[in-house]
Amino acid sequence: MNRSIHEAVAARVREKPELAGYQADLVRTLKKVAREARNNNVVYSGSMCEIVDDEPMVAGLTVSVNEAVNATTGETTPTGLDTLMGVLTPIAPGRRPTDPWRRVREVDLPGAGKAVRTEGIEDIEVPDDNRSHRAVMMQTFVPFPNGGPKVAVISASTPQLGLAEPMLELFALITGTFRFVSRADLDTED
Repeated sequence: MNRSIHEAVAARVREKPELAGYQADLVRTLKKVAREARNNNVVYSGSMCEIVDDEPMVAGLTVSVNEAVNATTGETTPTGLDTLMGVLTPIAPGRRPTDPWRRVREVDLPGAGKAVRTEGIEDIEVPDDNRSHRAVMMQTFVPFPNGGPKVAVISASTPQLGLAEPMLELFALITGTFRFVSRADLDTED
């Protein structure tokens, strides 16, 4: 995997020479993201980096599949929308636009049905570290069809706090393309 990350970043730098000064940082970040993805049941991960007004603009998106398990008892828990809405709490906006806040609401994904979404600015803990970083964050929790004990979690984030609303709109558009695909669907596609 490390070689493919190096190759992908090198190819991107060839396309966008202005990224050359960030090549080592991009490789290091992508390796870290890949490591975290493996450890967190991630089935899809994407990220982007563009130079806007001489500054890097980055964002990432992951899709993970998680069993709905009660942390205390270890038993499987319901994955219905009411259950999800009951455990996700809104956070009122602070005084400054970059203070943490969170909306929680039900959404309808055209290809996957009803889901629960959190969106806002959050402090995200850095795994295996005592630090956190503030980011624009959207998470969409999609119960598996037929009431199974699994939930697909689509997480998108960016450190561009000043662009919170436009980035949340972009994340919503991307998340709106999510759908469940059965093996039968894969067998019939050309």
